Amino acid sequence: MGILEPEMLFLDLDDARWRALTATDPQAHVFHQPTWAKLLAECYGYRPFVIGVRSADNSIGAGLPAMEIGSLLTGRRWTSLPFTDHCAPLHYGAESLGCLADGLVHLSREQSTPRIELRCELPSQPGIRFYSHQVLHMLPLCRDSDSVASRFHSTHRRNIKVAQKRGVHIERGEKREHLKAFYRLHLRTRRRQGIPIQPWRFFDLLGSSLIEKGLGFVLLAYKDDECLAAAVFLHWQRTLTYKYGASAEKGLDLRPNNLLFWTAILWGCDNGYTRFDMGRTDLDNTGLRAFKTGWGADEMPLTYSVIGSAPPALGPGRPTRIARTVIRNSPGWVCRVAGELLYKHFG
Repeated sequence: MGILEPEMLFLDLDDARWRALTATDPQAHVFHQPTWAKLLAECYGYRPFVIGVRSADNSIGAGLPAMEIGSLLTGRRWTSLPFTDHCAPLHYGAESLGCLADGLVHLSREQSTPRIELRCELPSQPGIRFYSHQVLHMLPLCRDSDSVASRFHSTHRRNIKVAQKRGVHIERGEKREHLKAFYRLHLRTRRRQGIPIQPWRFFDLLGSSLIEKGLGFVLLAYKDDECLAAAVFLHWQRTLTYKYGASAEKGLDLRPNNLLFWTAILWGCDNGYTRFDMGRTDLDNTGLRAFKTGWGADEMPLTYSVIGSAPPALGPGRPTRIARTVIRNSPGWVCRVAGELLYKHFG
């Protein structure tokens, strides 16, 4: 499909041409689904749109969803997409993708266009800067779950049996009550990590717009009546995505996370998914990287692109380190209030 020229298109998320591209590109996943971008826009007040290039037949040759974020703290920018691990452009070929990169660089030179931050690696050219502070883990899935399990490290296989033998059981749910249970544990986890938690409104919208519409579910790992671990999974097209996780401080010796991930993998295999996206991990988080690769997942660099600005520095700055110390040593409501006030500025 040839491109006449890098003519940029700015479309509504529900534009039929964008929906057609998301429905036909095999690389599309839940973060390309218009509902995800609408959720972010409604919760945080961002302006959503689709950036694309026009093809010869007036369809989109290449495109990606984006948000305009205007913040007094972090400035004005276009991001694709905030609070999203990766969101590469969908396209019909290398020529279309190159034209999209050309068009974005051209836009960045116009005074009215803010800096552009993309959760993907664009084709290299002057004006685009790249950085990679995280890795991505992707596990191939198939209908034969035994074949998938053959990739697991022996420690993971043993820990699954440990959890089952010690009475850990998994509850799968798609209702508000399941998200509430996840959120309670998520708050404890975030406070322990010194990180502000997302507003409850975000998870409420996540439930009504995605999970209750059949695009996700919650897994909760229990020992008796105590929730030891929980996770939120999203899914669309051929990809099952691990998005949020939380764990109690005590009870990890029962290996609830191993049983939780195995349950998700089994569900993905049984329902015909071909990829399990385990999400991004910081380079220096060697423990989590080992946990994910132990499932047989392929680890790959996660490269982001910046146009019109310098890439961010690696690691948290001094204000972030101070904030973490304060949250760790404060009541839970401080973690919640910090999220309500600050979260939308850092997408």
